Amino acid sequence: MGNNRKLKLRTWLLRREVFVFVVLIIVVGLYHGTAKKERALKAATGESGASSVIMKPEDGDNLWVFAKSKDELGPGGEFHIYLDSEKHPEAKAAFAKFALGVEGALPEHKHEKTEEIAYFLSGEGLVQIYENGTPKEITVRAGYVWYTPSGAWHSLKNTGKEPLILVFATIPNEKKGLLSFFRRIGARPGQEPTPLSQEEFATVAAEHDLILKPPSKVD
Repeated sequence: MGNNRKLKLRTWLLRREVFVFVVLIIVVGLYHGTAKKERALKAATGESGASSVIMKPEDGDNLWVFAKSKDELGPGGEFHIYLDSEKHPEAKAAFAKFALGVEGALPEHKHEKTEEIAYFLSGEGLVQIYENGTPKEITVRAGYVWYTPSGAWHSLKNTGKEPLILVFATIPNEKKGLLSFFRRIGARPGQEPTPLSQEEFATVAAEHDLILKPPSKVD
């Protein structure tokens, strides 16, 4: 009799454990099923917590780069920031429009953390990149796309008779990245530009992930 009671007790305990396990599976399944339906509903109704942004051409911040004065543009041209960490810290990428002035140029540099993707809208310029360690100059104009990975040396020069206009995105959208660099050195139209020495310029650039290439040593 004692053995039968023990066997019945073990059988009952086993059945109870199986019952509890099945109930847990059902509860977890119901939870995940409900959560999945809620996510699908939010996605369908646009209630995912994230919001899209639409901007007009005049939105964002317009800056003059290396202006001759508060009333006159210089060869640095005009920089228009639409999306960056200052205004949209939730964004994974930053976005801007750049009109590099006639005879304007960006010196050879690289970014340790930043990738760039640019699309040229108008004008003509010269891009210098490196292929297998060898410098290569490429003429760019409207319709050209330029991708620059982090760590790659590159430069840009306006060789045309009108501003070289491009739009570009930088990834990631860093608090101290390429667009914050232009915020630092640029000035709003009508505002006196802040002069920087070459040493000051290089220091500010490095603080914003823009590493200037040292001049070649002459033997």
